[in-house]
Amino acid sequence: MPSTPYRTVLSTAQHKMTTAIAQIRDSIPHAGETGDLVERVLRSQLQEVLPEKVGVSSGFVVDSEGKVSRQMDIILYDRQNTPRIFTSEGAQMFPVEATYACGEIKTNLNSAEFRDSFDKCLSYKRLTRRAYYSQPKSLVHRLFGRQYDHWQSIFFCIAAHSTRVSQFIPVYRSVVEERALEVHERIDTVVALDATDNENILLNGSVELETGLPRDGSIDFLPCAGSQICAYPAKESWALFIMLLLRYMTQAPMVAVDMLPYGGSEPY
Repeated sequence: MPSTPYRTVLSTAQHKMTTAIAQIRDSIPHAGETGDLVERVLRSQLQEVLPEKVGVSSGFVVDSEGKVSRQMDIILYDRQNTPRIFTSEGAQMFPVEATYACGEIKTNLNSAEFRDSFDKCLSYKRLTRRAYYSQPKSLVHRLFGRQYDHWQSIFFCIAAHSTRVSQFIPVYRSVVEERALEVHERIDTVVALDATDNENILLNGSVELETGLPRDGSIDFLPCAGSQICAYPAKESWALFIMLLLRYMTQAPMVAVDMLPYGGSEPY
């Protein structure tokens, strides 16, 4: 099948991003400033392609039990209904029930940093989602190969540059075994705009993936029981990442969060 106009736009976007990031890395010698600028480029591109209902920001995610995530480079949230809280330093805090996904951005991703990413992932995925108003029982969400009454937390990593992503598979399996992680607690997908040997996206497949166009239904953004983490050499990793992400973001619900439990039990 020939390329479609939508695919062409995504391909052009990836080229622009890689060019912009290369210019940033070549012209800015300080790692901290480089990282901040790369994050802005990637957040801006996500905002351009995601549905209008999905906001893109950064900050912290909190739950009604008082737990707070680590700082997130990317927070995808319900743009219409989310009550945001600003700290005195200007950082934003989002109630977990109003978020769809979080992501980490790495200028350079290697195996050691990938292992550390699981801590950030778990700090988000282990927040408790419970502050909801009553919902129709007919409203269910199919995520991680299961049906849920409410949306579940999704986590991904984006790297400007990475080593071959197949090197992360032993780390992934080791962390899953060491921490006895459930399917829904794992890092879901990893994408690199540039990677060694063009092995640039880590996703979930029912079979081992080979070079070429994956078969329909053989890959997914999210893992499920029986799937396996797979490295794939995509010609356009960003386009593939976006198309897989959109499968879930177009279905993401807009719900009213019951903020009363966030006030705690202390008398006002």
